[in-house]
Amino acid sequence: MASKADVTIYGAGMSGLVAAIDLARKGYGVVVHDREKGYGGDSIYNPSTHTTGIDVERTSEYVGIDLSSVFHPLARCPFYFHETVLEAPLEDLDMYTVERGNRPTSLDTLLYGEALKLGVEFRFDSPLKKEDLPVLPENTIVACGLTPSVYDLLGIPYQRWYGWISRGEIGFSNISWIWIDEVISEYGYLSSCNNFYFDLLFSIRPIDRSALMKYSDFMARHEGVEHREWRYVSGAVPIAAPDNPRLFHRDLILCGTISGAMDPFFWFGILGALVSGKVAAMAVYDRHKALEDFERFNRGFKAGFLFKKHLWYRIRPHVGLLELQLRLLGPRRVARMVAVGVNKGAKFPFNLPGFSLLGNY
Repeated sequence: MASKADVTIYGAGMSGLVAAIDLARKGYGVVVHDREKGYGGDSIYNPSTHTTGIDVERTSEYVGIDLSSVFHPLARCPFYFHETVLEAPLEDLDMYTVERGNRPTSLDTLLYGEALKLGVEFRFDSPLKKEDLPVLPENTIVACGLTPSVYDLLGIPYQRWYGWISRGEIGFSNISWIWIDEVISEYGYLSSCNNFYFDLLFSIRPIDRSALMKYSDFMARHEGVEHREWRYVSGAVPIAAPDNPRLFHRDLILCGTISGAMDPFFWFGILGALVSGKVAAMAVYDRHKALEDFERFNRGFKAGFLFKKHLWYRIRPHVGLLELQLRLLGPRRVARMVAVGVNKGAKFPFNLPGFSLLGNY
């Protein structure tokens, strides 16, 4: 196939790779830049593992890439409210674990290999700079994830977050948990896949070491897990305003987290990155269809944003009351109620637990 005009992509994480693969298949010459020394996303956060809700078959069909080998059914995911545990009814939920980064078993490695076979060119150690903006070619795609400096550079509103991260090899896979406590605004979260784990304690406010110690003590007592090393980090997520999702911005095409393609409640972003990578590529050759899909996939963002900001953040500091209600109702009864609701087709007013479960695309 004769090559069409070159397309420039900034970001060699999963959304940029999906966009590159789709465009290369359409006959475009694709050049992918990244500030890192290789593919697989920001080295601050990756390698990592994540848990997400996803219809693997339909997502594979939409992006045109078989993803089944890197998504693994979640085996267990307890939710802890202080000391009270609610076991998620996983048999009724499409929940999977997946690995990010440049290890052989990761999602990014699968995508990078496909991109190389299609002749995609990669230029690493090549960050997006202010002086580049006026001369970027038409249809440039930006997929720069959680990096605050890029949000500042492009003038995209964002929420700053703070967290403690631990990661490494571990003796189990496909197990996750979520811990809710007053010491953070969000949650403690461990996910495991391919005998690798990623543990994150994060909040929209700075977190002191005493909060980390409380979380570490909880893990040791309830899950028998202890980590030797933790790293304090800070990043950006595009949930600063209800209209944050944007496909186009300053004559650029956005995809991945920076486009707002994420769940505004739990902040899950795996599915959003995959789907928005395809949408960004589509914006090069079918702008109308790309806008249509992007708006449909993001239709629940505003409701989710407002729910969390105006309701959940008022309830969230009272974890003791949530724990008491859970104990009064009984964790098993609550789990059955959730399962019955899912089986009867209960719908959330926004997309949980991800960007979109695709719907009737």
